[in-house]
Amino acid sequence: MPGGRPRTVSLSPKEMIQLGEDMIDWILENEPLHLSQWYCIEKGYTDKEFDTMHVAPEFFPYYEKALKIIGLQYLQKNSDIEPSLKQRWQRVYFKDLRRQEDADLDADAERRVRVLKSEAKSIEEEKQKVLSQVSRKRKIIT
Repeated sequence: MPGGRPRTVSLSPKEMIQLGEDMIDWILENEPLHLSQWYCIEKGYTDKEFDTMHVAPEFFPYYEKALKIIGLQYLQKNSDIEPSLKQRWQRVYFKDLRRQEDADLDADAERRVRVLKSEAKSIEEEKQKVLSQVSRKRKIIT
């Protein structure tokens, strides 16, 4: 087992650009189902290391392009990818889809909250009417 300090992912900007170009070339040639096939299996980077790398300004444009290239496989009709997997992974590869779905869910949640508040208000008003009637009847009885 190797010892010493763990490796770092502090590559120079030029190295990051080259790595990005290599990634795109590899993806176009190999058509992976997930980007981790390149960075983990092919290059040997851990998820944590790649999380640090992919946000580097020199590398990020290549990362976004890679996601789109892989994501296109999930849209192809004649793809070997299982349809349920295609649906599941579209949110990962298409951030605009994820943003839209999240916005739709947020809007639905806001509508449900408004409806529940309205229902709660109606119930409270009805409760007050009943309590008022009970109070008046008590006064009549006593």
